[in-house]
Amino acid sequence: MEHKQTSPSMVGLSRRDFLKILSVGGGTVLLAGCGVRPQPSVSPTYSISMPSNTPISPVSTRTFPPHPSPTFTSSQTFEPAPGYLPAADSMIKNLTLPPPQFPGSMPLFNALQQRHSSRNFRLEELSLQVLSTLLWSGFGVNRPDGKRTAPSAYNVRDIDIFLVTGKGLYQYKADDHSLTGILPADLRIFTGSQGFAASAPLDLVYVSDYSKMNANDEERMQWSWAHTGFIAQNLYLACAALGLVTVVRSTINRSELSRRMELQKNQHITLAQTLGYPTN
Repeated sequence: MEHKQTSPSMVGLSRRDFLKILSVGGGTVLLAGCGVRPQPSVSPTYSISMPSNTPISPVSTRTFPPHPSPTFTSSQTFEPAPGYLPAADSMIKNLTLPPPQFPGSMPLFNALQQRHSSRNFRLEELSLQVLSTLLWSGFGVNRPDGKRTAPSAYNVRDIDIFLVTGKGLYQYKADDHSLTGILPADLRIFTGSQGFAASAPLDLVYVSDYSKMNANDEERMQWSWAHTGFIAQNLYLACAALGLVTVVRSTINRSELSRRMELQKNQHITLAQTLGYPTN
């Protein structure tokens, strides 16, 4: 007599329980077993790309928005024809800068390798386009909420950047990426004791507004120096990427320069930084 072997998985199964078919992704899965309740199939989707060997849990998904590109708006009141700073005077209250440009964007680690201080500068003037990219890199707005490329404690943003040039004194306004003409005087000689400061095309003077910081004077001084350092280092890296050179300086006649810049009692000069094209 012929004997038919019965699979252990089939023992005790009723006809109804024997076959349970669940359609998954166009295929068919045969479930053998009593009381097994098929679960709905969910194919998780991800909006981020991960290496193929990286495990990803399908428990939750998260979508990351694209990084916003810098956009700037302003009511422009003065348009210089040659693309360079005009002489500062009372007529210039809102000189709109062009959007920053990043030609050939140098990798960060290459910029770090090339970052250095230099005290030799050509007399060649920096264009408005170069100034735009430098100032945005130092302390420009890089997010829709108005936050900047350099951090500050409690987001106080106490540092103002003043441009001391042969054509006068300007102040950078990050909110609308513009320059405001302050004085027509050439104050470069007062920004440092080194001879190059008086002839280099651009000396930046960092000024902290103590009224923006809810702290005692000692803490305000500490914060302002740290905040200035963040901005200055941003500019070191930007100069490396743009083929420029720079040096940050503390030897400043602060009292005389403050007087000539007509700073208020709550405004304190922290550091100065010279920028320009290399001589070789």
